[in-house]
Amino acid sequence: MSPIDRRVLLKAMSGAALPALAGLLPLVAGAQGRYPTKLITLIVPQPAGGDADAVCRTLQTKMQELLGQPVIIDNRGGAAGNIGTALGAKAAPDGYTVTFVNQGTMALNPYLYPNPGFTVGQFEPVTQLASIDLVICANSTVPVNTLKELLELARKEPGRFTYGTAGNGSANHLAGEMLKAMAKLDLTHVPYRGGSPAIIGALGGETNLVVAFPLAALPHIKAGKLKALAVTGSKRSKALPNVPTVAESGVKGYEFASWFGLVVPKGTPQEAISRLNFAANGALKTPEISERLQSGMTEPVGSSQQDFARLIAQENARWSKLIKQFNMKID
Repeated sequence: MSPIDRRVLLKAMSGAALPALAGLLPLVAGAQGRYPTKLITLIVPQPAGGDADAVCRTLQTKMQELLGQPVIIDNRGGAAGNIGTALGAKAAPDGYTVTFVNQGTMALNPYLYPNPGFTVGQFEPVTQLASIDLVICANSTVPVNTLKELLELARKEPGRFTYGTAGNGSANHLAGEMLKAMAKLDLTHVPYRGGSPAIIGALGGETNLVVAFPLAALPHIKAGKLKALAVTGSKRSKALPNVPTVAESGVKGYEFASWFGLVVPKGTPQEAISRLNFAANGALKTPEISERLQSGMTEPVGSSQQDFARLIAQENARWSKLIKQFNMKID
């Protein structure tokens, strides 16, 4: 409450009420000073225009409304998300720096990189935002229309095909390596500095294939510039109902679903974490945001802090074993 507001209210009240009102004013002012009181930075460890950036910009406006402060997006791509995530880990634990994380940075990179620049223990979970299946696409010059056709051709011509991803150690990379291992394929991995550059590489013919998050790939699929061969989840997507799963295409037992969420540095006040959880989950519940995400094969979640912490722990246990099982390595 500003000094002018105080004077107006005091003047409007009767003399008998002045002492009581004057005693309440510091409490009102103190309540208004609680978190957040300034701009919040959301670090997105991928380049602008990619899948992660698209999700964050979808949520940005509504989160600003619910928090009452501006939320700006700071894209810090590179090293499969390690650069931006490490920056978030080193930020002041005051609630004003939030980091977008995904399965890659929180459950894969710790086992793929000898020193990713951060540890999972440096963060406090805020909320799981969503879960998402990936889509395997071919550029328009590849003479196949389904993954089953690709498998047949790739086995006849080992080493012919290349596939692009968001980078070494990314969820896209792991999905591709799982496909190679389980289908016994000889494919060459081409890492890019984010999902958007990987898609551009496929569109331009730098790679034959791309393993992508749907939010960034769907416009090109609908325009006929990329051919969707298969989705990586356990069931077909509502957005691509005619595209089979990898398992349906002949790779039995294959299933890969990714997820993402928000974290803050360890030691951030619980009040700030609770407010961020409230704002992010509130944004996900709005019909326009929920529908927009679902149209991109992204399933909104909006979890509690505790549930997201459990997911991260479970995924670390799972992927530490799978990475060894499939002998996955950074190129």
